[in-house]
Amino acid sequence: MNETSRRGASKSLLLAILVIAVVAIGTLYSYQQGYFSPNYLKVFHAGSLTVPLNKVGEAFRSEHPNVRFDFESSGSVDAVRKLTDLGKACDVLAVADWRLIPKLMYEEYADWTIIFASNELVIAYTDQSKYAEEINSSNWYKVLARDGVVIGRSDPDRDPCGYRTLMLFQLASIYYGDPSINETLWNHADTVVKPKSVQLLTGLESGQIDYAFEYKSVAVQHHLNYVELPDELNLGDPDLEPYYAKVSVLVHKGNETIEIKGAPILYGLTIPKDAENRDLAIEFVKFLLSGEGRELVESCGQNVIYPAYVDRPSSVPKELLGFVRPMGG
Repeated sequence: MNETSRRGASKSLLLAILVIAVVAIGTLYSYQQGYFSPNYLKVFHAGSLTVPLNKVGEAFRSEHPNVRFDFESSGSVDAVRKLTDLGKACDVLAVADWRLIPKLMYEEYADWTIIFASNELVIAYTDQSKYAEEINSSNWYKVLARDGVVIGRSDPDRDPCGYRTLMLFQLASIYYGDPSINETLWNHADTVVKPKSVQLLTGLESGQIDYAFEYKSVAVQHHLNYVELPDELNLGDPDLEPYYAKVSVLVHKGNETIEIKGAPILYGLTIPKDAENRDLAIEFVKFLLSGEGRELVESCGQNVIYPAYVDRPSSVPKELLGFVRPMGG
């Protein structure tokens, strides 16, 4: 073999070793990430739960390194429809309005709901928003009604934050004794509507939207300025449930119209009947409801409920009974 042939053989050997090394590293990484593991969890969830659930998932994987998560974010109504209308499956469903689960999923798709967190509505904005130096918890509805101010809200047919915003408009008319507030804000000319509330953040941060109706936790997570609203408006006080129930919004589901009454903002979760990895889903929910899981959720500006409430104690998996109490208990 001449010198040229030897050099060619050496290069080929070196290339082969390099390819083997890359494949080995990729294989090891894939194994560590759980891609070769049957421990696979698919989670459909509200957009406002994206940050806390990812943190909880990361912490869960530190104890279960072979678990792979597929977190799929959407408006909560859309999340439910993925199961009921589109025939998709998931292992855990977590929504921003717990009532959607019994209202749209019992008895075919789910048997129980755990109410694990609460929230409140705020008006998020940036330093570049029009009249940012003026707006406060008393004059907010007057500022938002001005010409040229762009309001952002989510689609009420797809996202609870959307129909809760419309409830807020109605409650404001009652609270301030001015029926025109509801109509003025609902029909405001410069309004941007997105499928889910977190999709408004890009427009808010780019200056295309001046003010967006968001959950307080989302505003905290994204370091936004926000106007805190009176408890009579923000849907954040459980003691005001009868007051919130004075208003309602019609939500469209295909050809069906559903009336949703005002109520405190309470997040719910369930493990659907057709969950493919039920045992692991139970372990994940246990971790979410545990002390470490609760701390992670609270660190994202979300209020946790502990012990969590469950609407059907006799149906919930026995492994979760130590973390819940019956509703009203």
